Amino acid sequence: MKRILTLIVFATLSAGLFAQSAQLTELKEIASIESNDGMLDVFSVPINGERTYFLDVGTLGIGDEIVQIHFDPLFKLFIPLGSNLTEAIETLGKLKDMYKEPAGTKTQMEACFAAAVPNDKLETITITRRKVLLSNMLEFAVEREGYIRATYVTKSDLSGILSSVKFYAKLHKKEL
Repeated sequence: MKRILTLIVFATLSAGLFAQSAQLTELKEIASIESNDGMLDVFSVPINGERTYFLDVGTLGIGDEIVQIHFDPLFKLFIPLGSNLTEAIETLGKLKDMYKEPAGTKTQMEACFAAAVPNDKLETITITRRKVLLSNMLEFAVEREGYIRATYVTKSDLSGILSSVKFYAKLHKKEL
């Protein structure tokens, strides 16, 4: 009798768990590159009912223009690329063209700094062309009061992700 009563109690309690609906965001991965500093991803996600493509440049360090300490594994910087693959490829091409600029060249762009998944809250970030020893990098920085949150993307990583997105576009012509 104890077993039957225990089984009925557990069944009643667990039924409430299955009745809840989950509000998960549907991410559609387009391309991914593993770099020394982490992952570089391009994916699409529905925002305000419309599918938007994003470049995930990874987690940001915190510090100043010289020293960055990485300790926040949750918040990432997402660069909006457009509403279709053609716009995404064009935006990635513009970012790649920044490597041809002289070191120290800065530009501003809208981006989303959010936990795990991008949302519709965009803020202005600064993209700076950096030349460190033999590597060409773009610094993606979010400036706050008294400190800077930044991450770096090498030219080879951005070229690799651009090639992967172009290959994906050839396979999925409907998304152009």
